[in-house]
Amino acid sequence: ELWRIIGVFDVASTEGGALEKRLKIIRNEGIGGSLWDNKPLGVGSSDSEYGSNDWTDSALMEVLNNGHYWKRTIGLCPSGQNGATKNCDFSNTGLTEESKKLIGDAVWNLGGTINEKNDTIKKYYEYERGTAVYEGRTTIWTGKIGLLYPSDFGYATSGGSTTSRNECLNIRVGSSGWCASSYSDCYSNNYLYSTTTYWSITPLSYNSSGVMDIHNAGCISGSRNNVIGNMYIRPTIYLKSTVIITGGDGSSTNPYTLGI
Repeated sequence: ELWRIIGVFDVASTEGGALEKRLKIIRNEGIGGSLWDNKPLGVGSSDSEYGSNDWTDSALMEVLNNGHYWKRTIGLCPSGQNGATKNCDFSNTGLTEESKKLIGDAVWNLGGTINEKNDTIKKYYEYERGTAVYEGRTTIWTGKIGLLYPSDFGYATSGGSTTSRNECLNIRVGSSGWCASSYSDCYSNNYLYSTTTYWSITPLSYNSSGVMDIHNAGCISGSRNNVIGNMYIRPTIYLKSTVIITGGDGSSTNPYTLGI
């Protein structure tokens, strides 16, 4: 499997714990499409028939951290509304026991976005680390497998000859900005861009079942009650600080290999 480096971040492994500089990486290929959550009304944090945007008890969090992706098995995964399921097979794409040894618990920020389509990357970064969440939601989660932040995607741009990186970072990243053809430099020169729309971990703060996504049109998007939609999953992790490079030079033809 090929995973891409997002960056080095100061991260704690427990709430209130000491910060360590740790490498954050994302799977280069998606592991298939899935909803984000589909808990029935009244189950866990769900207060509607559309599921919940609380990552701490979401269906996708369970699949990645405790379910068939984590176990590298075949079974039932969430699909459709009201807790429905479908067959899923992670026997080839799930985590190996060797891979699990490289992944450490991390404290993830769950701040919600106030404006899901028309702000700059800097504003999204602030939202993600803020306290604006839907009523009753927490602002942090401790676990191993998460998803990309909208700001991770935005800061990965290198810009181009028509629109520089600095200009991209100061343009609205939603449908009225990056998605416009005139700003294609912002996403076409972004190594986290994909032709498939994939989930982020960041919820909307004003709706109980809306989440941000990385849209295949090249911008950040999000909408009410979209957690039951089908979008691609790109697992994202923080490596343990003890992980070392065991080979490779980091190029696409000779990527780093990792070990402990």
